[in-house]
Amino acid sequence: MPKLIVKQGGQSREMALTKDTISIGRTPENDIELKDSLISRKHTSIVRKGDKYVVYDLGSSNGTFVNRERIEMKPLDDGDIIRVGDSEIHYVEDGPVRGVPKPVTDRRPTEVPAPAGQGQVVKHVDEIAESFSFDITGALSKGLSLRDIRGEAVGEKAAKESKMFFILFQVGKALSTAEKLDDMLLIATKLIFEVVNAERCVLLLKDPHTGELSTRMAYHRLRGMVDGKDIMISRTISSQVMNDRVAMITSDALQDPRFMAGLSIVQYNIRSALCVPLWEADRVYGAIYLDNLAKSHAFTRDDLELMTAIANLIAIRIKTEETAVKLRREETLRANLSKYHSPDHVKLLMERGGDVGLEVSEREVTVAFIDVVESTRMAEAHNPAEVASLLNEFFQMATNAIFQHDGHVNNFIGDEVMAIFNAPLDMPDHAAQAVRACAAFLGELKKFNQSHPEKEFKVRCAINTGPVVAGNVGAAAHIKYTVLGDAVNVAARLSKTPQVNSIVVGEHTYDRVKGKFKTKD
Repeated sequence: MPKLIVKQGGQSREMALTKDTISIGRTPENDIELKDSLISRKHTSIVRKGDKYVVYDLGSSNGTFVNRERIEMKPLDDGDIIRVGDSEIHYVEDGPVRGVPKPVTDRRPTEVPAPAGQGQVVKHVDEIAESFSFDITGALSKGLSLRDIRGEAVGEKAAKESKMFFILFQVGKALSTAEKLDDMLLIATKLIFEVVNAERCVLLLKDPHTGELSTRMAYHRLRGMVDGKDIMISRTISSQVMNDRVAMITSDALQDPRFMAGLSIVQYNIRSALCVPLWEADRVYGAIYLDNLAKSHAFTRDDLELMTAIANLIAIRIKTEETAVKLRREETLRANLSKYHSPDHVKLLMERGGDVGLEVSEREVTVAFIDVVESTRMAEAHNPAEVASLLNEFFQMATNAIFQHDGHVNNFIGDEVMAIFNAPLDMPDHAAQAVRACAAFLGELKKFNQSHPEKEFKVRCAINTGPVVAGNVGAAAHIKYTVLGDAVNVAARLSKTPQVNSIVVGEHTYDRVKGKFKTKD
């Protein structure tokens, strides 16, 4: 006949299992009364199910453990050791009581064996993820249902999967509905405390540039949200989790030989710790760290698997936010580049990363100024709205011609357009392209003046080639791509010559285009 051997305070007593239900708690109405402040009034029950006995945790505050793993329900095997509070209850079907739990023979190769008398677990996140993954698309295409794919869970497995589904559903809902990442993290943290026996929780994020870990959120079971500086965590544990992409439990960190060199573990009196990386595919974004300063063996393998899944959901949200920020940045950058560059140039710059090629550097460019003549007279003859409309038509014609010849509209200065050729993108024939752009513009202007004699424009086009400093210049709040140098100043002076509706070029430009266009000194 199966029996229980109860060990408490150095004393031992036996009890034959003659009843279908045995209750265990700290009050006299229980079949096994254990006077221990760590034990609940109704803590645990052992129930006969056919030819097996099953142990149930009755929602106790400090948990029921079988062979050092926290359980909610577990069928008992010969030699199992039930631990509640400071008491041990050995389940014996026949023969002498075993002093240690039965050895685990199905340990996965990536799980680090626990030292004797301890309950440490280290699992690679890929192994945990694989245990929950299946090819849903392929299976459904074969006409299989979800139950066919996963198999119908019963007993302990059903309870475990139901619990995991509930918490993951809640975290997933928070992930999709919380407007801000911190809101989602807070909801997830509170849910974690409902199902995991943690005293403290810290969420760490890794700086994508420096790789340094920083505390994003810290939570205490009794005090709620706290300053990250108030919770000093084990960097020994978090570093291993991050570097090796493993999920880790240490059931008694003070006795764990893996962390003997970790001074923080001793300083902060950490007993139980659980740490999982925030992981998605091959990237680690940070870590979730849980610990319990008061209890050893506070976390179970189920907790480890659940936290690994939650960490993956959080990492997906972080990745989604990073992608959204990147897309917004690219959209803004594309819009800004489109104001001054042709669509082809914008595409090339975006393929380079947007800012690549816009760094300050010395290079030769050709600068073109297109200036409206007698704009003061125009302003006197029309009201401000009409003047603005006329100038916009002028700017549009000039911009179209510049873009068609791969130029960069650098600035609109009053009634003047400044364009650059051979920056930021290389253009071997930049001087000739600048001349072609101005010639194309004058051709369009002639058509416009013939069609709108009441809006006739007179312009000056000036071009000069030479070395400049080119790149993003300005204050942090307002920065733009431009060119600086004497070549720009010469082009600006040439734009003030008396010739109208013609193109004036500087000496260096002339040297590069003579023979390609009709010119005169």
